[in-house]
Amino acid sequence: MKETEAVAGIDGTIIFPLVDPTRILQPHRDALILSLEMGDFDMRCILVDPGSSTDLVQASVISHMGRNLTGLENPGRILSGFNGAATTSLGDIVLSVQAGPVTLNVQFSVVQDLSPFNVILGRTWLHYMKVIPSTYHQIVSFLTEDGQIDLYGSQLAVRQCYQIAREVGTSQEDKPLPESTRALDQ
Repeated sequence: MKETEAVAGIDGTIIFPLVDPTRILQPHRDALILSLEMGDFDMRCILVDPGSSTDLVQASVISHMGRNLTGLENPGRILSGFNGAATTSLGDIVLSVQAGPVTLNVQFSVVQDLSPFNVILGRTWLHYMKVIPSTYHQIVSFLTEDGQIDLYGSQLAVRQCYQIAREVGTSQEDKPLPESTRALDQ
């Protein structure tokens, strides 16, 4: 996403619905995981992380989308995690992300290992969309001219992402190839 791009969301009051006990297992400590359309793919295992200052995508996801990793912009940028561990970005790529009725071109830093997540949507995307995430409610909400949009996370997806990561480990070669308009699991 470029600095000059207009903000997608609008300002107003967001009200979270009551927690539906048939949809959310309580108590929980689950991360907020979404499935969104990115390009021609239904992308799963997307972590919504307000603590991340950048939006990240796994290199294997880009390859599986049929995109070339050569020629990425800004290669070699050092990214540091909360624990001080450093990762070197392979570069940046712009991908369209559809959240409900809003599609936004997002600049992602491409990295080798995000396991168990395919994508991390951080503060950049959250702020441009004016999204308010709630891990407690397992929801992200934002406003459009047509009203409030609520996108629900999935506790089952969180557990599946972690299970896949345990089974596959960090090996990128073992990941199945996704197909266009089909779900991209890890």
